[in-house]
Amino acid sequence: MKNTQKLAALFVAAIAAFAGFILPACTDNDADVTLLESSETLVVIRAEATSGSMQDAIAKLKEAGQITYEGSESEYGFYITSVNGYTPDASKNEFWAVYTTLGEYEGVSYSSAEYGTYNYKGTSCASASYGISGLPMVEGYLYILTISTY
Repeated sequence: MKNTQKLAALFVAAIAAFAGFILPACTDNDADVTLLESSETLVVIRAEATSGSMQDAIAKLKEAGQITYEGSESEYGFYITSVNGYTPDASKNEFWAVYTTLGEYEGVSYSSAEYGTYNYKGTSCASASYGISGLPMVEGYLYILTISTY
């Protein structure tokens, strides 16, 4: 009987150790990005860790059921066609624009105010120089998808 109890205790300890090893990794991955705002024509996220691309971040949000989007791969990267059920109206020259507070990072310029800005609650975001598949998520920076016109 004592051997059975010892075996059961070892089994429980092993399961607890295994869960402690695996579960924190899942929690950390889920916390890479925070969804600050989401509507039919605006998605605002903040990077909570330096990890992956904006495409990776919105894929996580989609998987978590926080946003929806559709798009396709092109020779220039991932092209967004709709977000949260909204497809840009071509007759109004609408498109999904990407803005960010990330400027230069590791010697690369990822945005430029020269091509436009978006003000989010007092924070100026510049037009991204890269699409979502080429835009790195860097801790503390904002990333915005919104409808714009040309």
